[in-house]
Amino acid sequence: MRYLLKKWYKFQQKRQARQYHSHWYIRFVFLDRPFNSLEQLKDSFEIHSPHKFTFADCFYAEHNHRHFIFFEEVDAQHPVGFLSVLEIFQDGRYTEPTPILKCDYHLSYPCIFKIESDWYMIPESASNKNIELWKCTEFPYHWQKHSDLMTNIEAVDSTPFFYNGLWYLFTSTRRGCKKFGDRLDIFYTKDILNPNWHEHPKNPVCRGQQQYRMAGNIFNYQGKLVRPSQDSLKRYGGHIELKEITLLTPDDYQETLLDTILPNWDSRDDGCHSIDVNNQVVVIDAIRLTKK
Repeated sequence: MRYLLKKWYKFQQKRQARQYHSHWYIRFVFLDRPFNSLEQLKDSFEIHSPHKFTFADCFYAEHNHRHFIFFEEVDAQHPVGFLSVLEIFQDGRYTEPTPILKCDYHLSYPCIFKIESDWYMIPESASNKNIELWKCTEFPYHWQKHSDLMTNIEAVDSTPFFYNGLWYLFTSTRRGCKKFGDRLDIFYTKDILNPNWHEHPKNPVCRGQQQYRMAGNIFNYQGKLVRPSQDSLKRYGGHIELKEITLLTPDDYQETLLDTILPNWDSRDDGCHSIDVNNQVVVIDAIRLTKK
């Protein structure tokens, strides 16, 4: 059924492309209570590229009581993705973006996390056939490559998660499938800074058609541990699904669909594909359509 629906949606997208321009942008909202309802996304502020290029794959970090969003950017001078950061404020203001990482290959999904007092980032670098780890030397603008976590691998949107004494790396590879979102893989190690990776024996822990690619950090929602994932059936980045993780061990993994995030905060939006939920702020991206 998903295969047939995908064919129909591809036909619809071709018609849509003749009528609309589209661009990815960022939304953010400061929380006055824990995130437990999708209604809390409706009052979020918008951040658009000045020339309607790409702002997407957004991650949030709080540092010294200041609030930052890291994200993928594309512009006319650097048409492959690069990484930028900007500062946000509770009244909806934000600073101009500052590029922090440009390579001669595509970068996106700047998954940022902290170990003790140090900030680290795993960007998506599948076109370079590796999974990279970067360390911040001066927050938030200066980063130095720490290591290659894995080499000779095509993997996207790799997301670390520390749980019960182990670091789990959730990622989507193209091993034995056509699209990255067709499968979800997990690797685990005791020390992510000096890893000895073990492949999860259940890999791929999930398999289907373009609905298992990671869409941000794992977080708590309605008292449950959830993994956001992209469902790209309707289009690339069609919507986000919140999958409750019901079992995670080095030997087993189980998840079930808990909730679905649709871009219903604005009738002009046609998709969303990354979300980062924190105690103070939620950031999410979306694709905006405008008539030609």
